Amino acid sequence: MLLKPGKGSFSLSKSGDGKVVFVTGGGGRVGRALSRALVRKGYVVRALSHDRQFMHTMPAGVIPYVGDLSDKAMMNEAFRGVDAVYHLAAIASQYKSDLKTLMNVNVKGTENVLDACRHNGVEHMIFTSTVDVYGRSRNEVLDEQAELRPTDKYGYSKMLAEQEIVEYGDKIDFTIMRMAAIYGPGFDESYFKLFKAIKEGKAYIIGDGKNHLAIVHIEDVVSALILAMENKKSAKNVYNLSDGVKYTQEGLLNMTADMLKVDRPKRHISPIVVNLVAKNRGLDSDELRFLMSNRVLDTTRIRKELGFKPSVNISDAGIEMVRKFLNK
Repeated sequence: MLLKPGKGSFSLSKSGDGKVVFVTGGGGRVGRALSRALVRKGYVVRALSHDRQFMHTMPAGVIPYVGDLSDKAMMNEAFRGVDAVYHLAAIASQYKSDLKTLMNVNVKGTENVLDACRHNGVEHMIFTSTVDVYGRSRNEVLDEQAELRPTDKYGYSKMLAEQEIVEYGDKIDFTIMRMAAIYGPGFDESYFKLFKAIKEGKAYIIGDGKNHLAIVHIEDVVSALILAMENKKSAKNVYNLSDGVKYTQEGLLNMTADMLKVDRPKRHISPIVVNLVAKNRGLDSDELRFLMSNRVLDTTRIRKELGFKPSVNISDAGIEMVRKFLNK
């Protein structure tokens, strides 16, 4: 269902050349940031959200559609005249979702997006996947050719969605972005829980703390997604997306403690009993999944082929997040 934009409609600059871009998951955190950046670059932006409240939070200039990925008729209408589609809509939380719902949205929903793209002659679809397709813990450095071994239902659903997209490769150009955990504005809630535990001296290091955590700032996510659409080299390619730095769990906890100007966490806890303690800290299984992961991503391909270069320094961004946490 199309909802007509209200006052404050946008004017196009020449940079977008009138290209029409559609964003599924437009009401989400990445979707809003991406849509805002696309409008600023002069693209005609349409965005889909299942929540009518999207109307009140969408960036100025975005043409909103309200519905979900199961509504094929709506998507066929929405994709008419579209040049490129960003497929961001997905359920990421295992903590709040059952397997059937997860698969219907993440896998069947992707099939419906692909069908709408094909029926309307969309030239390019950019899909946001996840590093969870590799599995939670890997000892080797992971490039895009590494074997996919998801260890949870979210990663499994994204792997199946990727397979559907590759099978459509003769009908539409696609780009798959396997994204690390995102941080920055809009992604504060989970990190603030951890900040609180550190500030109160209640944070534990899980295991030996030497596991590697892959992260990327939201500004760099948006930059990479736009590069993928604007660079023809991205067609039919898969890219790892992180800032490329080898952080450890202990290192990030210590960095945060230093920014908060409190003692660094010293107590260790076994991964076997961490769920019991985490519940008292307000952390859910999705957040623990990240803290207990161990992945080092090779980002050579996205840097060389698309010219991606992370622009956000974690020290600067971390201080900004800590300042926001302390002032909330």
